[in-house]
Amino acid sequence: MLIIPKPEGSYWSDDQWKAISLSGGDILVAAAAGSGKTAVLVERIIRKLSSAEAPLSVDRLLVATFTKAAASEMRQRIREALEKELARDPESEHLTRQLAMLGRASITTLHSFCMEVIQRYYTLIPLDPGFRIASESETSLLRQEVLEDLFEEKYASEQDGSSFLALIDWFSGERSDDAVFVLIQKLYDFSRSHSWPEHWLRQAASAFRAPDPTALEGSLWVASILADTSITLDGAAELLRQAKTLAVSPGGPEPYSVTLEEDLGTVLGLKSAVLENAWSGLHETFQTAGFGKLKPCKKDQTDPAVQERVKSLREEAKKMVTDLRNQLFGRPAEAFLNELHLAAPLMEELAELVIEFGERYKSEKTAKGWLDFSDLEHYCLQILRRTDSTPEMAVPSDAALEYQAQYDEVLLDEYQDTNTVQEDIVRLISRQEPGNRFMVGDVKQSIYRFRLAEPGLFLEKYRSYGNSFDNGGLRINLARNFRSRSEVVNAVNFLFRQIMNEGVAEIAYDSRAELVYGDGFPELSEGSDYRPELLLIDRSADASSVSGGESVSTEEVGGEPGSDEETAAELEAVRLEARGIAARIRELTGDSGKPPLEIFDKHLKETRPVEYRDMVILLRSTLSWAPVMIEELRMEGIPAFGELSKGYFQASEVETMLSLLQIIDNPLQDIPLAAVLRSPMYGLSEEELAEVRLAAGTGSFFEALLAAAEGGHESEFESESGNDSAVSQDQTSLASKLQVFLKQLDAWRNLAREGELSTLIWGIYRNTGYLDWVGGLPGGALRQGNLRALHDRARQYELTTSSRGLFRFLRYVNRLRENGGDLGAAASAGAQEDAVQIMTIHKSKGLEFPVVFVAGLSKVFNRQDLNANFLMHKEMGFGPKFVDGALRVSYPTLPNLAIRRRAQMELLAEEMRVLYVALTRPKDKLILISSVKDLAGTVETWGGALETEEEKLPDYLLARGRSYLDWIGPSLIRHPAAAELRRFGGLPEVSPAIFGDSASDWMIGFMPAREIVLSATAAAAAAQELDVSEQGGSPDSGTDPADPARLRALLSGGPVSVLEHRDHELEDQVNFKLSWSYPFEISTRISAKTSVTEMKSLLSDQEEPPIDLFGANELRRELEQSADQVDFKLHLRRPKFMEQAKMTPTERGTAYHTVMQHLPFHKEPCEKTVQDTLTMLVERQIMTPEQTAEMDVARIADFLSSPLGQMLQKADWVRREMPFSYGLSAADAFPLLAPPVNGPLAEAEVSGIRIAQILDQETVLIQGVVDCLFYVDGRQILLDYKSDKVLPHRGGVPALRETYRFQLELYATAVKQITGTPVEEKWLYFFDSGDAVKL
Repeated sequence: MLIIPKPEGSYWSDDQWKAISLSGGDILVAAAAGSGKTAVLVERIIRKLSSAEAPLSVDRLLVATFTKAAASEMRQRIREALEKELARDPESEHLTRQLAMLGRASITTLHSFCMEVIQRYYTLIPLDPGFRIASESETSLLRQEVLEDLFEEKYASEQDGSSFLALIDWFSGERSDDAVFVLIQKLYDFSRSHSWPEHWLRQAASAFRAPDPTALEGSLWVASILADTSITLDGAAELLRQAKTLAVSPGGPEPYSVTLEEDLGTVLGLKSAVLENAWSGLHETFQTAGFGKLKPCKKDQTDPAVQERVKSLREEAKKMVTDLRNQLFGRPAEAFLNELHLAAPLMEELAELVIEFGERYKSEKTAKGWLDFSDLEHYCLQILRRTDSTPEMAVPSDAALEYQAQYDEVLLDEYQDTNTVQEDIVRLISRQEPGNRFMVGDVKQSIYRFRLAEPGLFLEKYRSYGNSFDNGGLRINLARNFRSRSEVVNAVNFLFRQIMNEGVAEIAYDSRAELVYGDGFPELSEGSDYRPELLLIDRSADASSVSGGESVSTEEVGGEPGSDEETAAELEAVRLEARGIAARIRELTGDSGKPPLEIFDKHLKETRPVEYRDMVILLRSTLSWAPVMIEELRMEGIPAFGELSKGYFQASEVETMLSLLQIIDNPLQDIPLAAVLRSPMYGLSEEELAEVRLAAGTGSFFEALLAAAEGGHESEFESESGNDSAVSQDQTSLASKLQVFLKQLDAWRNLAREGELSTLIWGIYRNTGYLDWVGGLPGGALRQGNLRALHDRARQYELTTSSRGLFRFLRYVNRLRENGGDLGAAASAGAQEDAVQIMTIHKSKGLEFPVVFVAGLSKVFNRQDLNANFLMHKEMGFGPKFVDGALRVSYPTLPNLAIRRRAQMELLAEEMRVLYVALTRPKDKLILISSVKDLAGTVETWGGALETEEEKLPDYLLARGRSYLDWIGPSLIRHPAAAELRRFGGLPEVSPAIFGDSASDWMIGFMPAREIVLSATAAAAAAQELDVSEQGGSPDSGTDPADPARLRALLSGGPVSVLEHRDHELEDQVNFKLSWSYPFEISTRISAKTSVTEMKSLLSDQEEPPIDLFGANELRRELEQSADQVDFKLHLRRPKFMEQAKMTPTERGTAYHTVMQHLPFHKEPCEKTVQDTLTMLVERQIMTPEQTAEMDVARIADFLSSPLGQMLQKADWVRREMPFSYGLSAADAFPLLAPPVNGPLAEAEVSGIRIAQILDQETVLIQGVVDCLFYVDGRQILLDYKSDKVLPHRGGVPALRETYRFQLELYATAVKQITGTPVEEKWLYFFDSGDAVKL
C-alpha cells in the first residue's frame, strides 16, 4: 500500500486524503451524501497527473461517469484544476501536455466508452462501420414489425395443442396478442441486463423441471418465501406481546391474557417450524394452526378503549398469519410441483420465443445499420471476451488485454448504479493483480433498480473489502457531510438509524454509514430557525376539505389506481399540501410579517434572505401532482415551475392538434372531426354540430358535413318555429363556416402529401392563429410550449427516421400512447427565474438546495408491477401465474409467490433509498409535509413503535410500510418533540428513554384541513386587496375581506355581516337565480334502466312476505339443528360464503332455477330423472354438492308429474331462462310514482299534469328473465318458478299470487310485443307447497 502524507494545512479530512492518495489495489469509496466525492475524485486525478515521483498521463486513465452531464462537469473540473497547477508551475511541459490532451482523454460514460470500443474493433463483430444509434421511435416500430412477422409464421406452422398456442392462451388478451408482445419485449429487455441473456433465459425455464419436492427445498423460491414468512411471524408475535402487555395493564381486559399467551405460543411454534422443519411439511403445520376464542370480560372492570386496542392488535396478528396460510401455504408441496411441471413446456417455449425474437431483431437492425443502447454494451462485451468464454468464466480477449495495458487506473463514479453487464466490461479491461479500479458511490443512494441497476455489486464489495488490500480490496468511508447544516444532518441520522437496516433496506445504517457534520456553516442567524419540520394536515371527516365539503374517504392517498375515488382523494391531498407549502413559503420569505429565513450562500461566503429560487419541492412522481401544485402556488402568488415528464398527450391543445392531424390524414373519422369543429379553431356549437349530423341521415360525419356545406336541409326547428328567414340565415352562416373549413382541410391535405410534416404543423398554427390563441389562456406559456414541442418533435421524427409522412407519425404517436409512453410536457420556466422549482426525487439526485420541501409522503408506493400475470427476477427467473384452462382461472405459482415477495422487499429497500436521497438534498432547511385522512387513527397506529425500546424499528413494522409516512411517522412519534402529537392520538406522553438526549431537534405540527383552507383564503384576499391598493384604488368599505374572523365564520357557516349599501336590483337577480329549480327534476328520480324485480319492489315492501315471529322461530330451529351437526375441530376462519349453515332464500331460489334450466322434460317424470340431473350439475361444476343437497327432489318430481309438467312434455317448443329487454314509458313503468303535493290544489294539479307529460315522453329500459315459455296446442304459455316459503298466517298461496301478478303481467306484455304472439296463460309454481296457480 502506497501512503503519501497529507500536506500541512490541508483542508481535506483524513478519510478524504486516503481516497485521494492511496494506491496498490482495488479501492471502494463509500461516499455519503454531501461528502465531496466529486471533489475527491478530481483531486485524485490531479495528484496522479502532477505527481513529482511518477506522473501519469491523462490518456492513461479511464474515468467513467453515470451521465454525459457528469462527464462534462468532470472534464471541466479537471481542466480548471490543471490550469491552477500550471499557474503554479508554468514551465511544466508535462502539465501543458496534459491540458492539451484533455479533450481526447477517456472521461466519458460507460455507453460512450462502449461506442469507442465498437468503433475501434467493429471488424471483430462484424458490423457495418457506418452504423448509427437508432431512435426510440425507430426501434419501437421495428420491434412491432418483427413480432408480427414472427407470430404470423408461428400461427401458420403450429398444430393444435402445441406449447406455443398454450402459451398464447395463458398470456394473451381476449382480442389480440398485444399482451404477449409486451411480455416478450419486457423479457427480452430484462434478459439483456445479463451478460449471457440466452443462457439466463434457458436456465430460468429449466428450473421448472424440478424432479421432486425435495429438490425445491434448496431453491431460491423456497428461501424467499421462508425469509418473508419469518419476518411476518416475528411481526405477529410482537403484536401479540403488545396486546398481552395491554391486557394485564390497569383497565385492560385481563381475561384475554390467557388466550393471547396461547396465540403467542401458536405463532412461535410456527416460527420454529419454519426454521427447523422441511418446507414440504409446512402446509399441514399452517393449516392446522389456529387461534382460540377470547374469554369474556366484565364491563365495569375494563376500559373499553384499551379493550378495543387489544382486540385490534390481536386481529392484525391473526390476519398476518391467515394471509400466510392462505397465500404461501394454501396448497401442498406436491400441488406446487405439479403446477411447475405443467408450466415447464410453456416456459421453455417462451424462452425460445424471446431468443428467436432477439435474433430476428438483431438481423433487422444489422441490415439497417442500426444499434440500440443495449447493443452497445453487448457488442462491447463480445469484443472484450474471448470466444471460448463461458458464463462461469469470462476470458479477456486481445482487445481487452490492450485496454488493460493502456489504462493505469479505471475510475468509476456512481458505482452503486452499475449493472451486471457493465461490471463485466469493467472487469475485463481492469488489471487483476494488483487491481487498478477506483470505485466511488453510495449504496444508500442507489435508486435506479427500475433501470436494472444492481446495488448488490456495491454491497458485495462493501461487505468483503476491509481496511487493507488483503481481502481483495480497500474500503474507505467518507461520512462527513459538507453540504448541510447540523440540524439537517442530525435529522437524517435520527430517522435512518431507526428505519434503515440490513433486513429490509439491504444495508445497515450504522456508525460507518451515518452522516457526520462537516462544518462550514456560520453561527445561527438571529430570527432564523433551521430545525427540520414535519407538518401533518388532518383530512378526517370533521375537517373541511379543500372545497369546503365532505372529505373524501379513502384508505390512503393512492387507493385503487385509476378510480374516481382515488383521483378525488389525491387531488384533495395535493391541493392541501400545496396550500400548506405556500403558507410556509410566505413565512420563510418574510411575506407574512416575520423576518425572512437567512441562508448561507457559499458563493458569496455570507448569509442572505432566502428567495423563491432557493426552494425546491420534491415529489416521488410529478405525473399528477406537479401540474396541480404549480397551479395552486401560482394562485397564491408564488411563481413555480417544473419539468413535467408526463401529461403531454392529455393537454387539450395537443389533443386538438392531433385530432386535426388525424382528419388531415383521413377525414372519415367521426370523433376527431367533431372535436376539431367544436374546438376554438372553428367554434361550432353543439346545436350546429347537430345540424351537421342531420344534413345526412346515414353515412359518416364527414359526408354529413359535405351535405351541410352545400346548403344543409330543412330542419325540424325551422318547420316548428315559423321564422324561416332567421333559420335560413343561420344555415347560411353554418354553411359558410363549413366551406371555409373544407377549403383549409383540402389545402392541408395537399401539403401533407407533398411537403414536410413540420411545415404542415407550422402552417396550421399560422393559418388558424391557434398558437397565439392558447397563449391568452391560463398557463398560456406552457400551452404554447406544448404546441411548439409538437412541431419540433415532428421535425425530429422526420430527421431521425426513415419512416416519414403524416400517417406513420400518427401511427408512432398511437403506439406510444398505447404502450403508456409520453413525450413530456414542455417546461414553463427556467432555473434562471426566481421561482420555486418542482421536481422528482430522482431528478434531484446529485443536486443541493437551501430549502427543501418533501411532499406526497402519504402517497402509496406503486405496486402495480407486483400483480402482473408474469413476474421476472434476475436471480429467481420466471414467475408466471398458473392458468387453469378448464376453469378459466389463474392463480400464483410457487415462483410467482416467491418473486412477488422478494420484489416487494426490494421495492421497499429502493423506496427507502429514494427517501434518503430526498432528505439529504437540503443545505439549510428541511420541511416534510403530508396530508393524512384520519390523523388521530394514524397516530394511534404509529404508537406501536413506542413499545420498542431498541433504536431500530422492528423489521415487520418496516416491511408493512406502504408509504414514506409509514416509516417517518413511527420514527418521529418517539421523538420528544412529538409530545403534542402523542396526546392528540391518545398515546403515552413519554417517548422511549433512548431518545431523551437526541441531538436531533424537530418541529412537529399538525392542523385540520379547514385551517389550511382558511389560511389560503385569507392570504389570497389580502393579496387581492394589496393589488387594488397598489393600483391606486381602495377596497370596498364596510368590512375587511381578509378579516380572519369573517372568513372563519364564512367557512363554518356562521352569520357574516354584509355591506350597508345594498343593490336591490342585484339582489333580485341573485334571488331569482338561486331559487331556480330544474323543470325536469322528476326525470332525475327515474332510472333509465331497471329490472322487473326492482319495479315490483315499488309495489310491495319486499319480494317475499316477511317472516313473522312464528317463521323466525322455525328458521332459527332449523339453523340450530344444522349447526349442531357441524364438528369444528380446528379454530380456522371459514370463508364468508361457507359460514352460512343453510342457504339463504335467494341462494335457494337461484339453485332451483338452475335445476329447472337443465331438467330434461322429455324423460320419465320421476325422482331418478331429477337425481341424475343433480349429479350431472355437480360433475360439470355448475352446482356444488352442498347446493344440490338443499333441493327437494320429491317436489321437483311432483312438478314433472303434475298437469303443468305434462303440458311441458307435450310442448312444441320450450324456452328456458330467456332474457329480454323492453322499452316502456316511464308513466307505465312506475304507475305509483306520484308528485308530492306541497302547495295549493290548483298548483298541485298543474304540477301533476306536467309530471305526467314528462313521464309519457321518457322511456325506461326494462330487463328481465322469463323462467319458462312454451307453446302447446296453439297456445303460448308463461311459467314462473317460486321458492318462497308458503306461510298460511301470511295469506298462503293466494297472497303470493297477488304479489307476483304485476311481474307476470309485465312479462306477458313484453313477450307479446317482442314475439308478436299473445300469452294465453300465465302460471306460477311454488316448490314449497307444490301448488301450481294460474293467473
